[in-house]
Amino acid sequence: MESVTIVQAQPFAGINSPLLLDEGRPGTPERDTTSMPQPCSTSTSQSAEEWKPALGMTFEGLEAVEAFYKSFAHRVGFGVRVGQQKVVDNVIESKRYMCSSQGFRSEKGKRNVKAANKKRKREVTRCGCDAHIYVKRCSGNTYKIHSMIEQHNHGFVPPDKLHLIRSNRGASEKEKVIPECDEALRPSIGMAFEGLSSAEEFYKSYACHCGFKVRVGQHKLLNKEVVQFKRFMCSREGFRSDKGKDPSNERKKRNVKVTRCGCNAHIVVKWCSGNTYNVSSLIEHHNHGLVSPDKVIKSKRRVSEKAKNKLSSSLAPECDEALKPSVGMVFEDIGSVEEFYKSYAHHCGFSVRVGQRKLLNNEVVQWKRFMCSREGFRSDKCMGVDDPSRKRKVRKVTRCGCDARIIVKRCTDNKYKITSWIEHHNHGFVPPDKCHLIRSNRQLSDKVKPTVSTHCKASSGTSQANKPDHVSEGRSDNVGCTKRDLQKYHHDLCSKIKNEDAQIFVAQLCRKQQEDSAFFFDCDVDDQGMLVHVFWADATSRKNYIYFGDILTFDSTNTMNQHGMIFAPFTGTNHHLQSVLFGAAFLADEKIESYAWLFQTFLRAMGGVSPKTIVTRENDRMKAAISNVLPATSHRLCMLEMLERMPEKVEPSLRNNPLFQTRMNECVLGSETVFEFESKWESIISDFGLQGNQWLAERYSTRERWILAYSRDTHLSGIIRSTAWSKSAKSFFNCFINQKLSLAEFWLRFESALECQRQEESNADHTSAYATPQLITSWGLEKHGSVVFTHEVFERFQEEIVAARDHRVVEDMAQTEGVKTVAIGGDDSDKVREVRWDAVTMTANCSCKLFESVGISCRHINLVLRSSKLNELPSSCVLKRWQKSAKFG
Repeated sequence: MESVTIVQAQPFAGINSPLLLDEGRPGTPERDTTSMPQPCSTSTSQSAEEWKPALGMTFEGLEAVEAFYKSFAHRVGFGVRVGQQKVVDNVIESKRYMCSSQGFRSEKGKRNVKAANKKRKREVTRCGCDAHIYVKRCSGNTYKIHSMIEQHNHGFVPPDKLHLIRSNRGASEKEKVIPECDEALRPSIGMAFEGLSSAEEFYKSYACHCGFKVRVGQHKLLNKEVVQFKRFMCSREGFRSDKGKDPSNERKKRNVKVTRCGCNAHIVVKWCSGNTYNVSSLIEHHNHGLVSPDKVIKSKRRVSEKAKNKLSSSLAPECDEALKPSVGMVFEDIGSVEEFYKSYAHHCGFSVRVGQRKLLNNEVVQWKRFMCSREGFRSDKCMGVDDPSRKRKVRKVTRCGCDARIIVKRCTDNKYKITSWIEHHNHGFVPPDKCHLIRSNRQLSDKVKPTVSTHCKASSGTSQANKPDHVSEGRSDNVGCTKRDLQKYHHDLCSKIKNEDAQIFVAQLCRKQQEDSAFFFDCDVDDQGMLVHVFWADATSRKNYIYFGDILTFDSTNTMNQHGMIFAPFTGTNHHLQSVLFGAAFLADEKIESYAWLFQTFLRAMGGVSPKTIVTRENDRMKAAISNVLPATSHRLCMLEMLERMPEKVEPSLRNNPLFQTRMNECVLGSETVFEFESKWESIISDFGLQGNQWLAERYSTRERWILAYSRDTHLSGIIRSTAWSKSAKSFFNCFINQKLSLAEFWLRFESALECQRQEESNADHTSAYATPQLITSWGLEKHGSVVFTHEVFERFQEEIVAARDHRVVEDMAQTEGVKTVAIGGDDSDKVREVRWDAVTMTANCSCKLFESVGISCRHINLVLRSSKLNELPSSCVLKRWQKSAKFG
């Protein structure tokens, strides 16, 4: 036959515009009677007329009619829907096949504002198209087209989208997979079953032999009691809906694998009489591969009747009949059901898992399932490791497909009734002496829960909270929970407060301020209401700043919590050389504005009094904020931090070189004058070939801010080199600095640690007040120092006294106008120190600058005071901050 060229029909002009009636609501558009459907292919070996339906066209059977009209629709570009049929004596006399856009979607449920169930929004696909064919039976199994309408009132699907038409999604002849199994196991039209359970069991058995899963489909009730028909289908029937894929939906759902592919394999059974059902419809072929027999399929994970009979005696739970559930048993609420079934499981020796449920209006439970914890099987995703490089905990196999369960449904009186119960198990039971280890039997008592908070405050972790309970209860089975249960309880508690963490933290600070008016705190939020800055200082911290706030350290290197906020404490040293907290803050970032807000808030909390010296890490933004807010404060960099970073900035050969480390420490820590430091630095750079080291060059350019030789006249600048003080501060903060902590949990640990810090200070005060340190010399200066200084400061002062006695020699002395100038030698370095002593003003100073930088009279001054026959230190040589009475008067 001669080939002809087919021109594709133009789509309906109004396909992309809304179809509106005069009143503005969806209605029937004017029909386009000029556009006729034409095949979408560009060429064919047959005439186009042979593919079109025509009046009087006959077919052998309805399947041939449906196949012909769907083939025609596929070529043109529209979907087909099967319509009404007339049945006489179980024989179909007539049937209608129509365009899928026929009619309009009903308004059912759209106007019911109080509709119980929320339905997903469905796209409008029907537009009142009348295109169809109507066939009538002639004789036997022959059917003839009795009437037809060819015109459509809508556009057609383009060729590259034809596979998306719903009626075209069936498997082609090449794609059809016919299950292979014994003919005796195959379903057939007219096959009868005694009850729906028999039909379901038969089809699942057939599916088991063939290699596919079964899903129970729709059913229709007659008089709300008898099932008129029911559908059992392949589990890959249909397609997964797009419900829940909206990116704006905040509800997080786990990713579900795509398992449905539009398979049409199914059977439909209809009620005949009594309890008899016949197969009225059957599609045998599938459009996907079948599972090999050695694979386990979910719909077949059931204990067979043979296995049930075999195990019924040995695996039926032994328990008092009064404790057993039964069909029809009624409960007041869902909580009572769960409590009852768990109690029953505890006596029998198995664990309970809560299963599926159905909610009404997302509130009321319509039905719920409680089952044995060994129900089902663990998926391959959980048991296997796809990526060998990914470390995963090996999980033990605990599930074995047990069917034991109960199902409860809500009654009209809002009570719950057991509608289904399976008693038998396919596994053994836990013996009585091990029942306390069953997961559903374990719970945290009201006595145990507070221990989690207690150990959290003590920073000992939840794993330690279970030990005291074991001791107090005598036996582990009396505790009622395990260490893992405590950890899970703690994790769940943190998860509950995660979204309200900042509110809880700020509310706690507000409560503290209400209880104590001297408690200071301030916070700041951004445009979205997120916490960005917060500072607090209690009454004790503010009081400590009055006594010891002349020099403080500010550290913002600690990332504390799960929110990534920066923990920034203000610390100093007290009269016992202990670390003391002046205030603390959280910052969301390290911008200049954030630091400026923090330093301004700190000044307000401390009454506007600036510290004399502040020590920080190296940070340009912090430096800019300090220069703006604290212009009168001497800003120093931490010398120890520079030394700790230095090995990372030099060549690997120098990192473990003891000679380099010794000379660098002598240069940085031992230089007393600027000339001495610069000479040693240049010598080290030259000897070790570090002229090209950019980092060392930058540090040398800022040497005035971190080298002690440049700041010996700065008040107490020498105490920042104290390694003991630095380690004390770090060990204190390590108790409650953890990136996994929430703000609420941080506060619990912070308060506890701060209380411990202050208790240590109280203990030191008691020791200094009521104990006398041992004297080494007979000097009156030493005895006087033991009276006025705290024990920790006195130990430093005593070292200077002993050195003055044993290693110092007066080399020269001169006196003019009441001022005595003494040259003292005897140092290992052969340095000569010059001490000036004014007997009138009772003041002394030394070229070593120890008193100016540390606040303790040096060995050279002590030797001059001894030679002047003084038995007590002059008041100018005793700083108030180092005395036992530092906080008094």
